[in-house]
Amino acid sequence: MASVAVTIPTMGAPHLVDTLASLPPGLPLYLRDNREDNWGVAKSWNWGIRQALRDGAQYVLVLNDDVRLNHPTFIDHLVEDLQRDHVILASGRPAHVPVSPTSRRLAMGAFLCDHRLFDEVGVFDESFWPAYFEDDDMLHRIRATNSWQTWFDNEAVFHHWVSSTVHQIPGMKRQIRTYFKRNREQFFQKWGFYPQE
Repeated sequence: MASVAVTIPTMGAPHLVDTLASLPPGLPLYLRDNREDNWGVAKSWNWGIRQALRDGAQYVLVLNDDVRLNHPTFIDHLVEDLQRDHVILASGRPAHVPVSPTSRRLAMGAFLCDHRLFDEVGVFDESFWPAYFEDDDMLHRIRATNSWQTWFDNEAVFHHWVSSTVHQIPGMKRQIRTYFKRNREQFFQKWGFYPQE
């Protein structure tokens, strides 16, 4: 069995307990609490992935704090996906997204990677703070290698309480609009186009 660890950045989402309860027992967990010192998504992901790999994990499952894995074979599916030729990052499918044989848009609320992501492509860009477009930036960089690809697994299903944290923190919705717009413009300045939404 492959060695898998889990990392979850959190702002104290009300569904964090559901997320944790859906994990197979015994997996090493790297939980980053961003409520007081908000590292943002990219830095939290970088920290959790680095730490898990340093501690001996072969694969790292990165989860939002408001998802629930729907099936005990979820992680096995993504491990198999990463063993495909040239696949460097794999994600599951949110239950609310219809099954589509042509879908290629990763669901970055639940993805799996190994050491190759940072070795071959680099870390997530922490200047996209606190959230939004750090994932688009990474996906573009993967495509730009012309060597690596991503894998969207229709069979690895998870439930996502979309933006539950945003709805729980007073004033967060207004801040999110500002961060979204700023980071979208930063992506454009970096790459010369806007990512598909």
